[in-house]
Amino acid sequence: MRIGIVGAGLCGLASAALLARDGHAVVLLERARVARPIGAGLLLQPPGIAILRELGALQAVAAQGAPVRHLDSRARGGARLLDLHYADLAPGLYGLGLTRPAIWAALRDAALEAGAELRQGCGVESVAGAADMAQATLADGQRLDFDLLVVAAGTHAGLWTGRPGYRTRLYPWGCLWATVRLPPGWPLDVLAQRCDGTGIMLGVLPISLSDGEQLGALYWSIRNDRVAAWRAAPFEDWRAQVARTWPEAGDLLRGLTHAEVEHATYRDVWAAPPHDGRMVVMGDAAHGTSPQLGQGTTQALRDARALAEALRRDGPIMDRLGAYWQERRRRTAYYRLASRALTPVFQSDIPGLGWLRDRLAGPVGQIPMVRRQALLTLAGLKSGLWSADEPSHIPGA
Repeated sequence: MRIGIVGAGLCGLASAALLARDGHAVVLLERARVARPIGAGLLLQPPGIAILRELGALQAVAAQGAPVRHLDSRARGGARLLDLHYADLAPGLYGLGLTRPAIWAALRDAALEAGAELRQGCGVESVAGAADMAQATLADGQRLDFDLLVVAAGTHAGLWTGRPGYRTRLYPWGCLWATVRLPPGWPLDVLAQRCDGTGIMLGVLPISLSDGEQLGALYWSIRNDRVAAWRAAPFEDWRAQVARTWPEAGDLLRGLTHAEVEHATYRDVWAAPPHDGRMVVMGDAAHGTSPQLGQGTTQALRDARALAEALRRDGPIMDRLGAYWQERRRRTAYYRLASRALTPVFQSDIPGLGWLRDRLAGPVGQIPMVRRQALLTLAGLKSGLWSADEPSHIPGA
């Protein structure tokens, strides 16, 4: 088939690589004149690592990433909120802390090597799907016809707005993030967090080695309507606030400026079903959530693989898109539900919720069944409320 993919982000590139390998004529339509990755460092979960291996991209990415084996989340006073080790699911299991440029470049190379065409500066204004074809209308009015159109343009593109079963809402909370240098002795296999009530959440994710120095992505929760005031205030005021929350992290910001700190916003997005005629919406554009569970990239890669597998089936294209939805429906619904339930516990203005969390999270998290479900959720392995996959990535497998 002739397949158009809107958006050269991680989901779009992975889809292009897999579909082009299967012999489809794939065209990537990217709005930016020079395609490049956008966003903070990320944590790739074991199923995503397995898909990179399938694409032959894991070696290049892993050489630039940081294996993360432990999630350590604490209240400001030191009380443990989450203490999760990947190895408790399977020996040798881990997530991979990455910069977006590292994984984006590897997926771009995989897509181009498979024969996909990348058209840059090609903004799509609207999409339409029918039983016999799909169409993308560009900013200059040109219309491109495809046998299948994949919309993977992220949470904010708005190309799927108005279709049945589609809902989208901007989270009132986002985050500030910066790439920082981690000092000698900093734990390099731990995603560490510190929380103060539900108004402050600070995290440091090791992401790469650069020029002999380990880098990390530092995250700080912030209400989106407070960002302008944050930028207007002296930078040292914020660094002091970070240091009060977590003294060691305050030193990580030394020497930075406002300009080196980015602001990211997130949406709660749900497309049910995610297909309309000969079109399908994928990745964050179909099931965007807050980043609390660290699942965005992993679930996007799982979308890409599930679509490729569905299109290998026989039968009408509509039936194959229906099979894709059946494969992804329960998994994405679970992570959306978990994100909606968990986000207010760490990012909200609800009085007393942080106090309650600090007293219950540690003891409840030691209950074996609860702990295992938390680990399966973290590792991206849940396939429904009461079901999960076996660990899908073991080093060397």
